[in-house]
Amino acid sequence: MKTKTLFKFIISFFIFTQISVLNGFAQTLKTSIQKKIIESGNCDNSNSNLHPDYVNKYKKIETYIPDENTPIKHIRIAVNIFTGPGTIQNTQESIEAIVQMINWLNGFYTNVDSATYPIDGVQRLTDTKIRFDLDDRIFFYEGSKLYNSTSIYEMEKYIAGVDSSRLNNLNVYMTAGGHASPYSIAPYPGFIKEGGGPTAGSLYANQGIYISSINPCYVNSQTLAHEFGHALDLFHTYKPSCCHETCDASDPEYLYDLFGSDPPVDCWEKGRFGCKITLGENTCTNNAMGGNNMLNYYFSPMQIGKMHRAVSIKTIRKYVKEDALGLSANEISTNETWDFDFRSYSDIVIKAGATLTVKGKVLMPQQARIVIKRGAFLVVDGGVITSVDSTWQGIKIEGKRSKLQRLLGAKGEVIFKNEGVIENQK
Repeated sequence: MKTKTLFKFIISFFIFTQISVLNGFAQTLKTSIQKKIIESGNCDNSNSNLHPDYVNKYKKIETYIPDENTPIKHIRIAVNIFTGPGTIQNTQESIEAIVQMINWLNGFYTNVDSATYPIDGVQRLTDTKIRFDLDDRIFFYEGSKLYNSTSIYEMEKYIAGVDSSRLNNLNVYMTAGGHASPYSIAPYPGFIKEGGGPTAGSLYANQGIYISSINPCYVNSQTLAHEFGHALDLFHTYKPSCCHETCDASDPEYLYDLFGSDPPVDCWEKGRFGCKITLGENTCTNNAMGGNNMLNYYFSPMQIGKMHRAVSIKTIRKYVKEDALGLSANEISTNETWDFDFRSYSDIVIKAGATLTVKGKVLMPQQARIVIKRGAFLVVDGGVITSVDSTWQGIKIEGKRSKLQRLLGAKGEVIFKNEGVIENQK
């Protein structure tokens, strides 16, 4: 790649486009686009949900910061290439280059670098425990005029007509695209809707990433590392920017392990787009959500926590493969109400004296179960407990009705209300 072309690419490759999801905009779309809910549930995973159990635990970033018991989440991706004059062609050489590009991408998420400006007391996590699985999902589309398009919406419509099952992946779209900036469709926190949903950028409110390239290369893997960060709910660490992390230390979303516990009003990096890192100056850093092209990138623990939160309560959860199972259980020791949709990656254990009330949709891992201890209750109040594709291990209720067991504690119990259901259990 010529130096001038590479420079232009770097200048544009970290701009993130995020389409408004304000209620007024979504309401306007209702008059022109028919929506269809494709993931059931009537619960609110958004900022308007003020239930204490959601706000104080399941929305809280710190809840999701991984440890040695956290499973690696494998996200099912596909690369879609629209061919035409001057584009990537369907050759074995191109396929091998794309596989290498995704391998480099995974390297950034597997081997987390040290921070350019470490924060005292913050222990670096060396692995994000996020992976992107391409397998053999590289698709070429020949004979379409979309080879120079930059619209995920148009490409998604085309793919739906070819093979709609390909939209079950977190898709990367590659065209020649002129000088278009890469962008990512964000992980909306509420419903997954068809026909535009909260954004006109996607036909099925799927997430997707667009990059412009005529050759799969290392720079593409750097671009993808940044854009997949957006797909996992991360924002820019620099300003000016369309979408940057907050500098308000009172905001629950504030990343104090990245900007410090007592930040200035303007805490962001000042430089971007390939700027030179100058120690002692707040120019740019090696953070993956900055604007620098690095051999290795840094993610803070809270950034990694945000990514793991996204695969639990945001739309990107639907792309995670079923083989993720944590070594430790989610223990419910006090009364909790889940009036939100949640994908679990571990057993759920309801301790004696506690009640878990499910009003949303809970997705259980294939190898997991819900254990109800003596004197504990599971109340399925209009909610759904199910799995993604296959069956899961179901409910284990501890305790019996014998006289001895009653002395040890009342038998656990499942209570159904308002047409609540448990599905797909063995």
